Amino acid sequence: MLLEKPIPFTFLIRRIRREALLVFLFANVVVLAKFYFRLWYLTIPIAIPSLLGTCISLLLAFRMNQAYDRWWEARIVWGAIVNDSRSFIRQLQMFLSDAPNHQPLLHSFVTRQCAWCFVLGDTLRGHEVSGRLQEFLPQATVERLLAADNIPNALLSDHGTAVRRLHKEGQISDFQMIHLSSTLNNLTDSMGRCERIKNTPFPRTTTFNLRIFIYLFAAILPFCFEADLFYLDVPMVTLISCAFLLLEKSGIQLQNPFENTPTDTPVTTIARNIEINLKTMTGFENIPEKIAPYAYYSM
Repeated sequence: MLLEKPIPFTFLIRRIRREALLVFLFANVVVLAKFYFRLWYLTIPIAIPSLLGTCISLLLAFRMNQAYDRWWEARIVWGAIVNDSRSFIRQLQMFLSDAPNHQPLLHSFVTRQCAWCFVLGDTLRGHEVSGRLQEFLPQATVERLLAADNIPNALLSDHGTAVRRLHKEGQISDFQMIHLSSTLNNLTDSMGRCERIKNTPFPRTTTFNLRIFIYLFAAILPFCFEADLFYLDVPMVTLISCAFLLLEKSGIQLQNPFENTPTDTPVTTIARNIEINLKTMTGFENIPEKIAPYAYYSM
């Protein structure tokens, strides 16, 4: 997630350098051809690119709005994960007695929940999760979980099995089990929403059509300058086209909030904050430090 810090100019240029170079070269070819071959009659009325630019602006506004909605939904989902993780452990603290043998049991729920948060984020980003599992869980449990087709869902199933065992042993009542099951259902719902955002691509035709319109606009624009302003052709065409290209690229980045880029939802940072909260609540001795952000973003 981008922070409220100065963003390097190179971060922006890297996104559009290839397209900007193509526009720059094409504008140079048009200007040089008009200048050396005296083809000043190859002029298009400025109203044509103005109309096309207005259409592109409307499409970009729609695209940015839809992309931001996807990014913001992902952030809302992870905000719900924070709340439900705290609620789940707090409910266990309230429902279980203060017997000394219950502290290790509570800690097992905490470590499993921390593992779930990190593994869910790594799975959405396509990362290897075995290291995360080994950080929190015993080796035998890790090997069993790695055989599952959906590891975050398997972790929630382990939560459910442990809650059912507590109910069977009489350590929690029927009413308390219902509350714990409801919180686990909320976590499952959040996981499913993340998977839906990850696995549902933005309509490809929208990206293709918008890019065609931007290239058409950039191709027409060099023909719209007057003969005595030819020296402004190349820089102005490049700058105006880059503005549209940069907005279009920004929309593409926002629409995919789990792609391991600086514009991602900061799932790793959120998972670490959840770990700190849960371990502080339940009296762990070694509390990890917060993840320091990078120069201008956090992951």
